[in-house]
Amino acid sequence: MGPSVACLAILALAGTCLATGSADSNIAFKLFVNNSAERSVQPVPANQYRDSSPYRSRYYAANASAGEYFRTGYGDVVNSQAAFVAAINNRTRGWKAGVNPLRHDQYRTGALLYEEAARAKLPQGIVLKLQEEPFPESFDARQKWSFCPSVGTIRNQGCCASSYAVAAVATITDRWCIHSEGKSQFSFGAYDVLSCCHRCGFGCDGGVPSAVWHYWVENGITSGGAYESHEGCQSYPFGVCKPQEIFAPHVDLICLRQCQPGYNTTYLEDKHFGRVAYSVPRDEDRILYELFYFGPVQASFTVYTDFIQYKSGVYRHTYGVRVGDHSVKIVGWGVENGTKFWLCANSWGAEWGENGFFKIIRGEDHLSVESNVVAGLPLFR
Repeated sequence: MGPSVACLAILALAGTCLATGSADSNIAFKLFVNNSAERSVQPVPANQYRDSSPYRSRYYAANASAGEYFRTGYGDVVNSQAAFVAAINNRTRGWKAGVNPLRHDQYRTGALLYEEAARAKLPQGIVLKLQEEPFPESFDARQKWSFCPSVGTIRNQGCCASSYAVAAVATITDRWCIHSEGKSQFSFGAYDVLSCCHRCGFGCDGGVPSAVWHYWVENGITSGGAYESHEGCQSYPFGVCKPQEIFAPHVDLICLRQCQPGYNTTYLEDKHFGRVAYSVPRDEDRILYELFYFGPVQASFTVYTDFIQYKSGVYRHTYGVRVGDHSVKIVGWGVENGTKFWLCANSWGAEWGENGFFKIIRGEDHLSVESNVVAGLPLFR
């Protein structure tokens, strides 16, 4: 039996009640349709155009042809990673920047959090556990659910702005394992989302995390391995950006609805479904509760150029300009030198940050990281 749960309530104005069975017994879903102002479209920042694909193409092309440079946000331009890192470290307290193996514009983001996200917004949900215990000062999901190696796996979205899909399927993979108590190790893949979920986003031009969770519930998601792994129904099609590469490698993201040769399960048979998907209220304690009892969650936040250079410590935006919005997996929390943090798994490979992980300020909704948290529960047939 999976984690013992009392009920899940979806917060809003009016709705219906639904009960289903799974490995988690004693769950009742009370689903509401929220028609409040919460679903109104958020205003778009003045520089949101940086995430539009026409601008992005020119932005990457200009950087690739002119050499790497960094805008500081103060009217200055820095002409090397090393100089930009030094400028960051002269201004930071609590975290350190470092030089990366790739150009900064080859670490792609991919979350869309404004008009597109408002149209796919999930209702808020609270899952209650029958027996509760106090939260520890620090927590690491990799240790609590050590029988689920996926929790500590760092994915690499490569040369594709697909964090909305990659972080979602990574989190779903963890929750599938956790709620089966390790009996089912199914690795969900991003290719099915990128190619077949047209309402989820724009392939390698970004997408909406909540829409991916809805797709999991309504349509199911197939398995998939890393780039060139030939694992699962459909392996991830993008590797890391090559030097001077402007665009993602040409891969036609066509929804073929079939698995790769050598995989002995059909596309439809390989589909695994979610039972419910929901957004977690913008509240530190609710996010702690969700993470501690039910597994990692997906969070999205605004990325600035200094974050790309993160190496260690508890990140707080200090210097540089906005790049876009990015999605990651929160796997724990803690306190470092008196500063509370969320422990997160990024999708830029294990060479980035602290072996692919990073820490970010907790409890302040820094860069909206606590405003955009989504999760869900698996459906075991």
